[in-house]
Amino acid sequence: MRPYQIATAAVIVLIAAVAMFDTRSGALPDTSGGAPGGLRGGWYPFWSATVMSIAALVIAYRTLVTPQPASGVFKDRQGVVYVVRLVLPMIALVLLMAWPLGFYLSAALYSAWFAFAVGRYRWHWAAAMTVLIPVATYLLMEIAFKTALPRSIFFTMGLPF
Repeated sequence: MRPYQIATAAVIVLIAAVAMFDTRSGALPDTSGGAPGGLRGGWYPFWSATVMSIAALVIAYRTLVTPQPASGVFKDRQGVVYVVRLVLPMIALVLLMAWPLGFYLSAALYSAWFAFAVGRYRWHWAAAMTVLIPVATYLLMEIAFKTALPRSIFFTMGLPF
């Protein structure tokens, strides 16, 4: 058993419980309110917090019943290198997203880097991911949810991103 995994799962369950308590009034559809499909503002946060808490409980259970290896994840230099290969590009993603490239172009660059450098995908799958992930996110957020994400410097030139 690894106590830090149990502690992390417990913290996630606690955060999810707070979110579920806060949004409990909108958890179930109510067709009398006039909202589309009867879904109110608390529906999505409540159920996503529910899924998050169930996942954390499954992780805690598996940690308790699954034998753990004797050595930890960072037993040698390679474990640290894997984390750095993920964290440094994420920091760059956030910095690029803040102003010059916006969310969609930054997500495309990160997807391309991740597919090539970490995932070792073939070039056609990496290219497809690089295009499809930002396009799907744009359609979901901007068109379906009508929520604007950070824009690039190209937005002033008439591009939608």
